Amino acid sequence: MAQSTARQIFTEPASPEVHKTREKAERQSKQATYLKTEKIMVVLIAAWISVLACFVIASTINLNSAQVELQKVNTSITAIQSKNANTKQEVGELTSRSRLDAFAKKAGLSMKEQNTRNVSK
Repeated sequence: MAQSTARQIFTEPASPEVHKTREKAERQSKQATYLKTEKIMVVLIAAWISVLACFVIASTINLNSAQVELQKVNTSITAIQSKNANTKQEVGELTSRSRLDAFAKKAGLSMKEQNTRNVSK
């Protein structure tokens, strides 16, 4: 056989166990960074959802308060309208022609139909 002048370098092949442990360490470090960022994202999302839930609850409370106030105002409006209707009826009764005629007769006054004029607005 012909001998080559090139020097031969012998390297020991690395054991497969060393490669496996290196790969596991790299995977664990990558997984750990993903887990940290995932945890941070989950916490941020949970905080955001909590803030939004608080806003929804506060808005619901404000809406209910506004509805209660509206109901109170509507109740007072109804009471005032009823009072106004009663007052109008009382005014109509007090200014009726028969009542005025009764007061005129008590005072000794008489009314002549020829001198009376009806004026309408």
